[in-house]
Amino acid sequence: MTIEDDLLQGSASYDYKFSGSAGLYTMEWPSQSVHARISRLNTNRNHEVKGEVVFTSSRPTSAGHLRQGQFSLTSPTSRRSIAKSLEERDATVDWDTVMEQLCVEVLGEYRRGSPVVEIAGDDDVEARNQWLVEPLIEYRHPTVVYGPGASGKSWLAQYVAVLADAGVSTTGLSVEPSRCLYLDWETDENEISARVTLLRRGLGLQGKSHILYKRMEQAMVHDLEEIHSLVVEREVTLLVIDSIGSACMGEPENAQVVLDLFGALRTLRTTSLSIDHTNKGGELFGSAYKFNQARQLFEIKKNAQGPGENQMLIGLFHRKHNNSPMIRDMGFELTFGPGDVTIKRQDVRESGLEEHMRIVDRIENLLRRGAMTAFDIAETLEKTESHVRNQLSTHREKFVRIDDPANREPSRYANRLAEQEKIAVAGAMLKEEEERPQEWL
Repeated sequence: MTIEDDLLQGSASYDYKFSGSAGLYTMEWPSQSVHARISRLNTNRNHEVKGEVVFTSSRPTSAGHLRQGQFSLTSPTSRRSIAKSLEERDATVDWDTVMEQLCVEVLGEYRRGSPVVEIAGDDDVEARNQWLVEPLIEYRHPTVVYGPGASGKSWLAQYVAVLADAGVSTTGLSVEPSRCLYLDWETDENEISARVTLLRRGLGLQGKSHILYKRMEQAMVHDLEEIHSLVVEREVTLLVIDSIGSACMGEPENAQVVLDLFGALRTLRTTSLSIDHTNKGGELFGSAYKFNQARQLFEIKKNAQGPGENQMLIGLFHRKHNNSPMIRDMGFELTFGPGDVTIKRQDVRESGLEEHMRIVDRIENLLRRGAMTAFDIAETLEKTESHVRNQLSTHREKFVRIDDPANREPSRYANRLAEQEKIAVAGAMLKEEEERPQEWL
């Protein structure tokens, strides 16, 4: 017999249905035609659990809304106060019993938290799909994209939302069909709707989208009940946060504010893409916990765009990963037409955004054109020679050293993959030559 059974034993009781998790619970008493919803649970330093309850009824004598109010689930006096106010609306229900059942169930589930599971270590990890949008967004994990203002962050987030909603894989992104909820602190419904329309036209999509949109005006943690309801009831699998700073509604340097936001995302148990800003130094703005809490972190950069130009090139540079290898830098070219926006994949290595790549990737890219000395690499990339040599030594899987047999010239370094491709091509040509029928005079 559980503690809950002990508490209820010897008192009148009604049959009920209970459901919910992560601080949002519902309870229904079918025989009494009464329904309760409890949310906004929190525990103070005295271990007192408080929450907000809403009672509704479909009883002939008291149909509709009954009572709404905050109370302490752990205080008999507070529970009795709610019960008395309900008795004023309908005295034919034993509200003491209803409140006792409600508080016992909610407290038990709230304190229990997530169930303990046994990790067997025999998952078929090769067969399991890790990505909702590969290689950008992992299932049930937060991805953060950050960059300066007007760098294309929102366009990227909206593009991903359109692809996920339509289940379309393109521009190097492999996308699983998803129900998307866009939480917007920055603009309004009209702007997002117009952008979605332009992006869908650029993709040649027919019909209508089903992206859910919610204009936000307070911190996400203060609106968590409504968001949680939307996620559960509308089966949301991708949440877009635009943007983190506004969603925190507090000092971004404050660790607790940031932790509260990511804690809220965790309780929703869904996949999220959040966009954020940089500080004056071009770094991720605010608390280091933003970096720590994100599972995938990308920095976004925009190529210089002149007045009147209808194209914008943005680059995504992978800055952090937890469950995947480092992802190659990705470039996207946005073309703003008279009635649509088209996006195509571009190679960052051949653009003005190349300078934002990691130094090791810049060296690898430079050596695709041919072998060079460490001094020449450093001069070309405007780095110190010691820095370049350190990269060449650390990443020997990428580079091969070519020594002068006579030791007359400094050693040169080549892109190992490019050299292997040259050898393979030369071998294929030699084999073709050997197999070609000989012509005799």
